[in-house]
Parts: sequence; structure tokens; C-alpha cells
Amino acid sequence: MEEMKFDDNINTLESYDNRIIYNEMLNRKSHDAANQFLGEGLRAVETYSAEWYYGPLLAWTLQCIITSAGWKIVSINGHSYLRPIYRDVQTDYTKVESCLTDGQILVEKDNLRLVIAVDTCKQGTNLIQIEASEKHYGRVKTLIHAIAGFLKTHNYYKGKKINFERGISFLNVGQRDWDSVILEPAMKQEIRLNTIGFLKNCARLGKYGIPPKRGIILAGEPGTGKTIVCKALISEADQITCIAATAYGMESERYISDLFAIARDLNPCMVFIEDVDFIGQERQDFYRGNAPLISLLAEMDGITEQTAIVTVATTNNVETLDKALSERPSRFDRVFRITRPNYQQRVELVKHISEQIPLSENVREYIVKETNGFTPAQIQEVLHGMVISHSDRTEESLQFKRSDVDSTIALLNIRKNSTIGFSAIPYHYVNTGKEENRIDAKSVTEEMTIVNP
Repeated sequence: MEEMKFDDNINTLESYDNRIIYNEMLNRKSHDAANQFLGEGLRAVETYSAEWYYGPLLAWTLQCIITSAGWKIVSINGHSYLRPIYRDVQTDYTKVESCLTDGQILVEKDNLRLVIAVDTCKQGTNLIQIEASEKHYGRVKTLIHAIAGFLKTHNYYKGKKINFERGISFLNVGQRDWDSVILEPAMKQEIRLNTIGFLKNCARLGKYGIPPKRGIILAGEPGTGKTIVCKALISEADQITCIAATAYGMESERYISDLFAIARDLNPCMVFIEDVDFIGQERQDFYRGNAPLISLLAEMDGITEQTAIVTVATTNNVETLDKALSERPSRFDRVFRITRPNYQQRVELVKHISEQIPLSENVREYIVKETNGFTPAQIQEVLHGMVISHSDRTEESLQFKRSDVDSTIALLNIRKNSTIGFSAIPYHYVNTGKEENRIDAKSVTEEMTIVNP
């Protein structure tokens, strides 16, 4: 009977029967190659598997072991496909190595021959199988232990900034120093003490019976600077693994358990969960079945005494969070409410944002005055929008006047026909003369007499 021919893409096989024939053919080819290389007789077979998200790491680990131990590669064949599969594996922020992620490797060293099957590129499968003559069982077992140990001690994600979505990838958030975070100094200090400071002092704190886990919530309206605080923490975290979670991933119980499993592997670690209200809405008495939330609570309760993990969550609506998150220390121990900037904070903010914008002190002060009640993101858009609106001018150096500030703020708050930018803050208001020292949304509203456009 003539052998059927297939290409490497199993997805092109139209029928279930063809897929079975294809897999049987591949198994037969692998079996024949192993028999020819190892000879007849009983075999010693050992398998090592890692979690699915460590697939690239496992492929790289095997490559390092083979190279460093001086194994001679005799042949590399297909395993799950007709030909071996190589992929670029990112081992650092800027470093990439080509590694075999699916294939059969025939190696030899000191009269010992091994057949190594690599299967790390299919979803849900992440394993290495080593086969040799039965008399070499001990050496096969030793090699499996070496792979497991190398993967653990040389995990290139440890101490790095990473993103966890469909897999693990390196995260480059850029540098963000604390000078760019415009908050009350006391709040800055408390945030740092309960995150980076906590992880650096875990051993010392443990002497006083404090468990090595912590959680904080950064709460505030959109644009008040929660993400900037997270970036500042990530930038400062030296030798601390930082994991950025995704809101969409949080919908899955499996994702949450995997997220904290990675955190335990790579501790000391900070886990960042932006918009935790995506899964953390308060459960009603008649409905207690929010599976992702229950999974998150269980994982935070289950962090063992030997780990050093801080969880940093952000929310726009802390009042709507389930009380098991917002009012339950040992899960989230502190809630930091980040409000709209007061006068002095706006002075610092405008100065920082406009470092490269040619503004006179008079105009800069006018922007500070006219942006009372704006969030940092809105203030930034006023400055950036003002520059963009004048970018087609022919002057070599742009100059700005108070009227430019007024027109930019007015444009950003058009309420007739269409809305550009944000419209929650009126583009013009008259101060009542009260001292400008209250910065929450309610206070801002009370201090304004709104003049409709």
C-alpha cells in the first residue's frame, strides 16, 4: 500500500481519519528512528513535564544542558510534525535564541546513546521524554533531574518585569522615577513601605510574626495616576519579579491560579492587577457565584508562609468592590485613595509635564489656576493639546499666551453637537473664594460655580 503524503500543517488534514493516519505515521517514524539508533532490547524511558507557560523555558533549558554537557548531536528529526520545529525564544528583554520546541534529538556521549523527544509548542503539552537502553536507566534518571534543577535555578524570568497573558513575555515599561509621581509625600512613603520596602524586609519582619504576603489597592478616578504609581514601583523593583496581569485573563479561574503559581515560583514578587473591579464587583446576597473572584480570594488566602508576594490592585470604583477584597486585611491590607491634585500638586505636575514646552511663568501659573478640579491625565492633555494645536505654525520656537490655554480648555470641553476629550469638568468656572485645599470630586464640585457654555 502506498504511503499517504502530508505536509507539516496538521490543520490541513480535512478528515478525522486522515489525522489518525498522520499521527500513526509520525509515531512509526519516531519509533523506527529510535530502534535504529538504540538497537533492540528493553528501554529505560523517563519524562519531565513543566507547566504550559514554561514551554519556551523548557526548550531553552534542554538546549543549555545538551550544549554544556558536551553531548554530540547525531540527528534531529520531526516528532509531532514531519520536520523539527524551531522557534525564537526570548530569554531576556533584548535577547532571543533559536530553540527546538518540537522534535526528536539523537545524541551520544561516552558510548551512551539517548533519544530525546521534545514537545513544548502545543497548547496544554510541555514535556521532554528521554529514552535509552535499559542498562542506562540511572543515567537517564540523572539527566531528568538535571533538567528539572536547571530549569528551576536558571529560570530567566526571575527578578524580571514580565507580562502574563497567553504566555509569559518580558515587559518594558520604561523608567519612571518617583519624582514624576505627584502625591502627598506621606502617601508615597506608605505605598513604598507596603510594597518594595515590605519585600526587602520580609526576613526582618518575619521575626515579629508578620507573614511574608501583603496586598494594597490603589483607588481613584480614571486619570488620577494609579498606573503611574505602578510604573514607578516596577522601575524601582530591583531583583524583585514584577508580573502584570491582564483584565481579560482574570475572567478565568485557571488564569488566576497560574498567575499566583508563577508568583510563588519567582518570589520575591509583586503582582499587578489593573482594574480589579473587572472581576471584583460586590456579590449580592442572592448571588455568590463569581468564580474568578472566589479563585482570587482563595489564591491570596493560600499564599504559603514561605513566599514573599505583594499584590497591587487598582480600581476606579472602590465602593463597588466586594468587601472580601476592600475590607479584609491579609488579602488587601491597605486602600490608598488617590484624588485629584490640589494647588501645590498641580504646580509640580505642570512643571514636570512642561519641562520641554516653552512656557512663561505667567502662563504656567495660569494653567495651574485654570485646571482646578482636573485629573493629572486631563492636565497633561491640556498641555499636549495646546502644543499640538499650534504645531503647524512656522515659528522655530512656539510661544503661548493665556488665550491659548483658554481656547485649548474650551475645545476639550465642547458640549454642543459633539464632545472632544473629556466633558466631566466645565471649561469655565468662577471660584467662590474658598481656600483651595479639598481635592475629592465632591469638594471640587462644591468649590465651583458652573457657567454653562
